[in-house]
Amino acid sequence: MILRYLVSFSLLCLAGCGSQQSPAPMHPVEPGRTLVYECGDYEFIARTGPGEIALYLPGEYLVLGQVRAAAGTKYAGDGVVFWSKGNTATLDLGSRMLGSCRLNPARVPWEEARRRGVHFRAVGQEPGWHLEIQHGRKMLFVSGYGHNRVLLPTPEPELDGGLATYRASADSHDMQVDVTVEYCQDSMSGEVFENSVRVTLDGEVYLGCGLVLEADWE
Repeated sequence: MILRYLVSFSLLCLAGCGSQQSPAPMHPVEPGRTLVYECGDYEFIARTGPGEIALYLPGEYLVLGQVRAAAGTKYAGDGVVFWSKGNTATLDLGSRMLGSCRLNPARVPWEEARRRGVHFRAVGQEPGWHLEIQHGRKMLFVSGYGHNRVLLPTPEPELDGGLATYRASADSHDMQVDVTVEYCQDSMSGEVFENSVRVTLDGEVYLGCGLVLEADWE
């Protein structure tokens, strides 16, 4: 009787115990993050949301839903699969498989600015600063590791050949921004930009490099 009970219990486990294993859990992803991936000569932007991810591909916009994955975070939809693991990702477009796509965190602030409708952005070092210009709206100058922020109306630029000058005053601040079309290399990253930039804020001069941003990607 005991032997028959043990045999019956073993058969039940063989039939049902294995099916009780729960599927791999979903890995939560912080929403509202902008990610820039480079896959050799192909690059794209991703924007995370609750349970989904938006992909801004060259000439195409897709929203994929999160699906279960044994490792990393995986999204799928419309025949496209995006699977990220740490700082790398794979993008299966159906007609083309892109592997070893790598994150480029240095590009994120520029793409975030472009998404917000910024027309021109510049950066400088020692001390570190950045400038954002939205035509017809505001100019934002940030220094002191983000602690010092000056926001002024964007004036019409004074144009002189390859030089554009912005002059603005408000709230006891005077700022002049000189943007020159010429080769400029960032002293820290070594990245090359299309413009050299000179910002004079309340008599203090900041030198750096800048780039005209194309229309936002939303």
